[in-house]
Amino acid sequence: MEREDKLKIVEEARKKFEKSQAVFVVTYSGVDVQGLEQIRKSLRNAQGELKVVKNTLMRLALSHAHIAYDDELLKGQNAFVFSYTDPVQVAKAIVEFSKKFPQFEAKGGWLDDKPIQAEGIKRLAELPGRDELLAQLVGRCKAPVAGLVFVLQGVLRSLVIVLQAIEEKKK
Repeated sequence: MEREDKLKIVEEARKKFEKSQAVFVVTYSGVDVQGLEQIRKSLRNAQGELKVVKNTLMRLALSHAHIAYDDELLKGQNAFVFSYTDPVQVAKAIVEFSKKFPQFEAKGGWLDDKPIQAEGIKRLAELPGRDELLAQLVGRCKAPVAGLVFVLQGVLRSLVIVLQAIEEKKK
């Protein structure tokens, strides 16, 4: 590979780091091509992307992006998963595929440019996603208004029942 090609890869990886909310390092040795395609498709649905980049080039990209890293994290056959919108959904996809393919395993990574360990990725996957949290927030905001409407309907119902009783009494 030419030096210019390597520099392009380093620059592309650096830009992906800057654009990402989270980056996870996973091992994938032993996963066949079809398995990797399934993983890539699942990650695309979760607004993520899997890239295989040589560890030496990724070290350069991390240095250029001013991100601290542990050398142990960048050993072996690694792939890098970039999460652009919701790191929880991407972490869920990684954990789900590690159940299907034991060779596909999260090693660690960075969440908002801070290091995260493999256990942290598993805990992140247990959290509700962004959409779920927004739905809960809307539900909580809607609850007091719905309660007020229900109480006001009760008062109106009671008034109607009283008026019906008065009407029947006058007949």
